[in-house]
This record gives sequence, C-alpha cells and structure tokens, in this order.
Amino acid sequence: MSNSKPVANQVLVDIEMNLTGERAGDPSDTSQPASGSTLSSTASIASTSSSASNNITKISSNGPTSNLSTPDHSVTIEQIFSDQSASTASKYNTDVDETIKLAATLVKDAKSNRFLDFKHDRDSLRLYILYYNPIFKYIQYLMILIILGLATLEKPALWPDTLPFWAPCIIEIVALGYLGFRIIHLSSFQHQTTFWQDKKNIVAIILIVLSVLDIISYSIWAGIDESSNPIRWSRPLRPLFIINFPHARQIRRAFRNIRRTILEIVFVLILFLLSVMLFALLALKIFGKKNLHDRFGKPYFKTYPDALWRLYVLVTTANNPDVMMPAYDVSHWYSLFFIIFLIVTLYVFMNVLLAVIFNSYKRHLKNEVKQAVFAKRRKLASAYDLVKTKNKEGEGYHITLTTWTKIMKELFPKKSKEQVTMLFQVMDGNGDGVITKAEFLTCADLLNVPLTEVKDRMLLWNRMCPRLYNSKVTEFIRKVVKHKFFRYFFDLAIVVNAVFIAVEVPVAEWFFLALFTLEIILKLYAYGARKFASQFWNMFDVVVIGGAIIATMVEAIDHLKDLEGQTLDIILVIRVLRLVKLVNGFDRFRIVITTLVNIGPSIIIYGGVLFTFYYSFAIVGMEIFQNRIRFFGNDTYALENLSENQYYCGNIALKDSEFWIDRYCSNNFNNIGQALVVLSELTVVNQWHVLTSGFVLVTHPAAKIYFLLFHLTVVVLIMNIFIAFILEAFILEYSLSKSKFESQFEAKILQLGYALGQKKKGEEQKKGTDKEVIIDDMETEIRPEEGTRFHVKQSRKKVEVLLMRMFENELDPEDLGMTDQLNHDIDRPSRKYTLDSLVS
Repeated sequence: MSNSKPVANQVLVDIEMNLTGERAGDPSDTSQPASGSTLSSTASIASTSSSASNNITKISSNGPTSNLSTPDHSVTIEQIFSDQSASTASKYNTDVDETIKLAATLVKDAKSNRFLDFKHDRDSLRLYILYYNPIFKYIQYLMILIILGLATLEKPALWPDTLPFWAPCIIEIVALGYLGFRIIHLSSFQHQTTFWQDKKNIVAIILIVLSVLDIISYSIWAGIDESSNPIRWSRPLRPLFIINFPHARQIRRAFRNIRRTILEIVFVLILFLLSVMLFALLALKIFGKKNLHDRFGKPYFKTYPDALWRLYVLVTTANNPDVMMPAYDVSHWYSLFFIIFLIVTLYVFMNVLLAVIFNSYKRHLKNEVKQAVFAKRRKLASAYDLVKTKNKEGEGYHITLTTWTKIMKELFPKKSKEQVTMLFQVMDGNGDGVITKAEFLTCADLLNVPLTEVKDRMLLWNRMCPRLYNSKVTEFIRKVVKHKFFRYFFDLAIVVNAVFIAVEVPVAEWFFLALFTLEIILKLYAYGARKFASQFWNMFDVVVIGGAIIATMVEAIDHLKDLEGQTLDIILVIRVLRLVKLVNGFDRFRIVITTLVNIGPSIIIYGGVLFTFYYSFAIVGMEIFQNRIRFFGNDTYALENLSENQYYCGNIALKDSEFWIDRYCSNNFNNIGQALVVLSELTVVNQWHVLTSGFVLVTHPAAKIYFLLFHLTVVVLIMNIFIAFILEAFILEYSLSKSKFESQFEAKILQLGYALGQKKKGEEQKKGTDKEVIIDDMETEIRPEEGTRFHVKQSRKKVEVLLMRMFENELDPEDLGMTDQLNHDIDRPSRKYTLDSLVS
C-alpha cells in the first residue's frame, strides 16, 4: 500500500487515536502496527497435533516483510481472562490480534445488523469502528434533530419574536457541515465503487447541496427585501436526512417497502377511484336537476366536481349522514343509493385495499428480512473463515473454545469466563467441544438473547442483618407477600378506593395511601430493591402513590385548600391513575400490556415514518396557507370586540361558513406546531372536509388537492401499512413468548445447573419444574445464590429481532443467499476474507 494517504483519512485516524488513547505509527508501541500497513489475516488457520499454527505474512509499505504467528491455541482461557500474565499480554499485542479484531468486528456487525462494506486494511478498520462510535452517532442524531427543529425558528415561527433570517441559516450550515463530514468519513473506509453505487449516499449529498443552494438564494432574497416573504423551498426535503444515513436502516427499509407496495395497490386504488367517479356521475344525474340545497344553502350535487368531492368524503364517513339528508327528505328510497355506495366503496374496496396492502407489504418485508439474514450470515461466515482451525483428521474446519474466547474478549471485555463458556456450549449443539460453521452462523442471534448473569445473589438487608432477615417473622412476611391472595387483597383495595374517589370521600384518602405505601414497603423487603425496580408496575406504583402523597399533603395545607386550575387537575389525575393498577391484577390485561410494551420499538419506527410525512406536509401547508386564517384568542368569535380586519378568523371569505360556525379558527398553518395539529385532525378524518372547506375558501378550489394527497398518502396507505405491521407483530409476540434461541439458552442453563433459583443436585424441588424458576416474574422465589447463575430476561424486542422471528422458520439455517441479488442498502456480498484477497 502506498505511503501517501488522503488527508481526511489521516485526520479521522488521529481522532480515533485520541478517543481510544492509541498512537498510530509509533515504533515504540509494539501493540499497534504502523499506519498504512494492511491487515494480516488467514483464510484458514490450519493446525494439527504436531503443529499448533501456521505463519502468515505481514505486508508493510514501510519496510520488508516479517513473519507473524497465528493465534496461539495453547493459551488457556484463564490466561486470556487474566490481566497478570505478561507473556499473554505480549501475545495479544501482536499483529495477529488484528485478525481477531477484524473477526470480532464482523461478529459485532452481524449482531447489530450493520451491513456496511469496508476495506480491510488496518486504517480502514479503525475508521470503520470509529464511524460507529456512539459519540459521533449521537451528534449526527442531534444535528438532524436541529435541522428539523429549525422550523420552530424560521418564519412562520412557533414563537412570535423571530430571530433574524440569517440566524437559522448559520445553525443549518453548521449542522449540514457535520453531516457532510460524516459522508466523507463513510467514504474514507469504503471502496469508491461501493460508495458511489449506494443510492443513499448520493441522495444525502444531493440534499446537502440543495440545502446550501437554498440557503444562499434565500439569504440573497431576504437581504434585498425580507418583507416579500422569501421561500425556503428545500425545507420539505429535510426529513429525508433521517432516511439516508446508515443508522436509519429500519426507517429506510419501511420506506422501500412502502414504495414497492404502492406499485401493487395502484390498480386496486384506480378501481376504487373509478367506482367513486361512476357513483358521482349517477348522483349528478339523479339529484342535479332537483334543485336541492344542503343545510348551509349550497347547491346539492349541482356540478360533477362537487358530487365527486362529496362522495369521496362520504367514503371516510366524515359527512355521513349529512350528505344524504337533503335527498332522503325528498324520498326515503334515495337512501338506497348512499347505502349501496358505502357497501361498494367503504366495505368492499377499502377492505380489499387493506388486504392487498397487508399481503404485499408482508411479502416485501419478508424479502427484506431474508436479505438481511443472508447479509448477516455472510458477515459471520467471513469471520469464521478468518479464525477457523483445521480438524485433527485433516478434513473440515472448526473453531475452538480458545479462539471463541479471544473473539468474545475483544467484543465484550466485561463478560465473565462463565458466560463466554456458556455461549460456546449453547452453540456446540452436539457437544464435541468445537464449533462448526453452521453452528457459528447462529452466534449473532444468541448474542442478542438478553442473558443476565448473577453472582452470589443476596439481598442487601440479608447481608446487613442476616439474623433478622432469616428469622421466622421475615420468612412469614415473604410467604405472605408471595401468596396470590396478597395481590387479590390489594386489587380489591383499588376497586374500593375507586368507589371512594367517585363519591368523593376525602377522609378515606389517607387510609388508602397508607395501605398502598405498606404494599410497596413489603414488596421491597421481600424481593429486594433490584428485583422490585425491574418490574414496570412496581415503579408505576411508586410514582403514582408517591405523587398522590405529595399532592394530598399540598392539598391539606390550610392556605391551599381552595385549589383551582391546573394544581387541582394534577391531584385528580394522580388519584385516577391509581386505578390503572387494576390492569396488573388480571393476567389477560397484563399479557396485552406486556405485548404492547415489547413491540414498542417497532411502533416507534413506524411513528418515525409517519413523522416524515407529517413534517413535509406541514412545511408545504405553511407555505401555502400561513396567515390565511388567524386566531385572536378568546375574543375571536366575539365580533363586537374585534376590528373589521379581524372578523371571521381574519378573513371575510369565511363569513357564515361551516368552518367559522364550528369555531375552527385556531386550526391553521401559522406555525409548525399548529400545522402538525391540523394534520393529526385530518388523519382522524372526523370533520376533515370542514377543515378543508375553510382553507379552500381562503385560497382556491385547487387547495383540495393538498388535502386529498394527504388523505391518500397518510390515511389510506401509511396507516394501513402501520396497522398491517402492528397486527403481525402483536400476533407474533402475543402467541410466542420466547424465540428458539431463548429456549436453547434456557435448556442449556438447566442442563448445566446454572439456572437462577435452581436447586442443587440432590435437593428436592418443591413444586413445578426447573424451567418454571427461570421465568422473570415477581412470584419467583428469592433466596441467596452461591456462585454464578444465568437468567434469560424478558425484555422489549428490538425491531430487527422481532422481524427475524416473523420469518425465522421459513429460512434454511445454513443458506447464505449467495445467488440472491442484494438491495444496495444491504451491501453486496462481501469478498472472501482470504490471505490472497487481503494482500492483493
């Protein structure tokens, strides 16, 4: 490799050195190879009984080649986990450790579902690791958030006192500069062909260039005449920054699936629109010549555009039955027209549309997950090829426990020897003491299992006061707290408390607060602070009961007895929230709530998708409708207190309109906050036609196109896809409590006798099986544990894990998908990590 390096690469390497405390190219530092040398690696680390390892060659541009030893399999696990062995430390500071580091990076990529391709020289590996440094990543999130948040400062601003026009521009330039730096960083460790073939990189660069051009043109325009309301035309594109960076993989995947789904539902959508157009034509012929008027005196189905609009709104049921009443008053038989219309369009076409969206989206999602699984397996296969060892028989390869321990030590320095060994034993399905390639391909999924390690578990008060904690009184208290009637009693107390709250008996308030406080104290004593705090409902009790005690004390103070306004509202809300505890009292309720919590991250992802559309539509809406409708406080609808130019929401065109009569003046696009509120109202679709009519009156009939596009995009398409995903995720999480990998862990933990609360051999199990004591539940027995114990913890599922579980049974466990064409977002198949490829 040439000694000349791009300046950007060297700067990034220096930053990485400062963050990690390493010095690149320091001859005195034998643990770090010179900057510019390529990674030394092996295609296969072959070993026999007579030869522990082969030699591989280190290629350096700074001098002659030298021989490096492959990882020494004679090093014991105890030496790897010991910091006292100087000889072991020396072995781990050789260039061969770069091979382990590369393998560990690939395993981490597979575990974290990172599919970026990168060059395999030493500097590129460091730059790649630095790219995923949490500091840089969260600064990037902050910069994108700042860019999106500028809408609150730019005209029309959320606050009346706006900054000078150049202030948000400077902030945006700084944020765009950092995003540009991240793109340069990305290009520094990727092959140029790979970088420029990735569409998201091209889109991100285009977005930055367009934003800079917009800032320049806006600054010139505003500098000449700021009163002419110059337009920032790039602002609707800002949400695309969320999508077009590697960290937003899930949102980008959702957008790809939405794009592909649109192509398949377009024909159903066309049929739906044609049916509405046909019924509009029939309505025009049937009612157009009857000289009817609606309740506001407007002509009834007089023109075709009017008929088309009224019937499209009827599909959303927003104007039902108002739209039917003028015809229904003439003849009841006319109701058949509207009933048939609703059956065909609402109950047939809209449900068919939902079915097509569900089926199409699920199929595309499956393909995306399939490609992600294949990309993950290829990463693991490459890592395996780096560190595999030849069998003693000379046929086939495997990974030993020593090599696995080195990888885990590089990946997770804080993991104990027992946990690393446990992972190895779970992967080693046939118990032969080595890991084959097929077994190694499951390690990323196993590493994602939330395994908790507990050492010498003992409650704090057991350590401090063992005699008191082990007394008969304490044992009795623990038995009472763990008994099912303890929970039943407090559930009944909540119901009785609800009755007293409803009939307003303040004397009982302190009694119930004391009772619920006693419940919290007893649970803390019986289960310990850590296990108590690990349960959501326990912390909910602490917040609600603690807040209620504080609020009741405030209310009891003499000079605050006559509380009014928000303070009283807070106290009442805290009291009522206590009733939510009833949900925890019923198993079915608790299961549903737990399921919703577990799929929470998935819901947030689609919330992000929805936000991108909201933001873009809000910005466009502000540019079109800002200050067309205004709200003047409580006096808005008292014309006698207003000047003439403030009548009817500040626009005479709204006089006697349904928008004005319904008092919707505060529903406007005068800032980003109000715009988002209007869009949320449009999503619910109730009265959305009234909101639309108001903005049409103050602008032009063509304004209906904006609201129609929003309804078709967000309500018809995005919300249906959102519903489809939630249904699939909820059914999966509700019906399957554990994945197959979690089950494998539990079985191995039980087999080895490492289960939390598991009896030692020879001890009698009182009730149930060992498997039952693993379940993360408050009723699990809490007793002192000697040594190390493991526990598979129930936790919220990451989006990627949840998606994998949806389709894991449909994929061949050893299929690498080498014949499949990968999407550009999921990097193309990585080249073989062989010695020849690394040094060529």
